[in-house]
Amino acid sequence: MRAELLQEQRLKLALTKELTQAIELLQYSALELRSVLYEQSLENPFLEVKDGKMARLHKRALSKQERNWIENVSKPSDTLATYLATQLHTMSLSPKTRQIIEYLIASLDEDGYLRIDMKETAHFLAVSEVELEEIVQRLQSLEPAGVGARSLQECLLLQLQRLPVRHELAEKIVAEHFTAFAEKAWKALAKQLRVNVSDLQQIWDLIRTLEPRPGSHYTAADLHFIVPDVIVERRGEDVYVWLNDEFLPEIRWNYVYEKKMASRCDEQAELFMKEKYRQFMWLTKSLEQRKQTLIDVAKEVMDRQKQCLTEGLAALKPLTMREVAEALNIHESTVSRAVKNKYVQTPFGTVELRRFFTSSLASVSDEEEASAAKTKALIRQLIEAENKRDPLSDQKIADMLGETYGIAISRRTVAKYREQMHIPSSAKRKRY
Repeated sequence: MRAELLQEQRLKLALTKELTQAIELLQYSALELRSVLYEQSLENPFLEVKDGKMARLHKRALSKQERNWIENVSKPSDTLATYLATQLHTMSLSPKTRQIIEYLIASLDEDGYLRIDMKETAHFLAVSEVELEEIVQRLQSLEPAGVGARSLQECLLLQLQRLPVRHELAEKIVAEHFTAFAEKAWKALAKQLRVNVSDLQQIWDLIRTLEPRPGSHYTAADLHFIVPDVIVERRGEDVYVWLNDEFLPEIRWNYVYEKKMASRCDEQAELFMKEKYRQFMWLTKSLEQRKQTLIDVAKEVMDRQKQCLTEGLAALKPLTMREVAEALNIHESTVSRAVKNKYVQTPFGTVELRRFFTSSLASVSDEEEASAAKTKALIRQLIEAENKRDPLSDQKIADMLGETYGIAISRRTVAKYREQMHIPSSAKRKRY
C-alpha cells in the first residue's frame, strides 16, 4: 500500500438559500404567496409590489360606491359569554354567587360545556362541592338549554327537561341507559324497560332534534376565503388551463430609487444595489418557474381527469403523483409541492387540486380500474338508497359493487371507506 493524491471531478447539488426560496414559492398558495411578496418588499427597498388587476378593480369599485356612514359601523358580535351575562341581571344573586357564576361562564368552552374539575374548582373558589353544584345548576338554568353541561349526556338531559311537553321515558333512558341507547342495543333495552323497539326509535328521532353543542351558535367563526390558483374550462374535447395570476401582485424594480442611490457614488451602496438586484432577478425567475410548473402539473392532471369536468368527482380515475411526475419528467416531490394547498376552479366548483389524485382498486371486469374516490361515491349512493328497516351490510355492499359495477373490493375495505365518510354501521343505521 502507498499514499497517493488523486484528483476527482464530481457534480453535487448544494441547497442554497435561493434554491430553498424557489422550493418554498412552489408550495405556497395564492394567498400565501401574496403575503410573502409583500414581506420581500420590506426586506428589499428596490422591490416594488403593485396590487394585481382584481385587487385594483375591487378598490376602485369601493371608492366609487357611495355609502351611508352608518352602513360602515361594524355589527356587534354577541358571544355566548355576553349573552349569559345579560341574563344574570334578571336574577337575584348574592355578590359571591354572581362572581362564581361569572367565573364559570368564563370557563365554558366554545361548545358551551363546562369542562372543569369540580373538586379543584371548589377548592380554588373557597366553597364546598355542594355549594358549587347548586351554583352550576343556576348556570344551567340559563338560555340556551344545555349550556353549562359537563358531558353530552347531561347536555341532552337538560334539554329534555326544558321541553314544553316532558317525555319521562326519554329522560329515563338518557339518564340511566345512555350508553346502551347510543350504541343501539335496543332489543335488550326494550326488553329491560318493557317497551317496544318502535318507542325507542321515536325517542331516537326526538333526541336528534336536540342541540349537542348549545354554544356553537354564538361562536364567531372567522371566514376563510379560497382563491383558486388555477382555472380550468372544457370546450368540447379541449381542456384549457391557466393560472389565476390576476389576484397576485406584480413585482417591479424601483429604478427611481436606484438612481438616487447611484448618485451618491458610494461603493458600499453600489454593492448593496447589486446584491438586491440579484435577489430581485432570482425572485422573478422563481415566480416564473412556479407559474410554469403549476400550469404543467394542472394541465397534465386535467387531461387525465377530463371526464370529471363534466361528471364531477364521482368520475375520478386512478391517478398518482408518480405518474404525473414521469409524464412531465420531473421529481415526484415537485408534483407534491405544486399541488399542496392549491385550488382549482372547475365547471362543477372549486376543489383542492390534491383531490384529483386517488388510488386504484382492482376490477373484476376488463374495464379500466376504479378509483377509491369513485368507490366511496358508489358506497354512499348505495347506502342512501337502501331500505332503512333492512340496511345493507358491508359484505352486501361489497357484493353489489362487484356484481353491478365490476369493482373487486373486500368487506374490510368497505368498512374502512364507510368510516372515512363518517357513515355508521348497518346496525346503527337501522330504523324500527
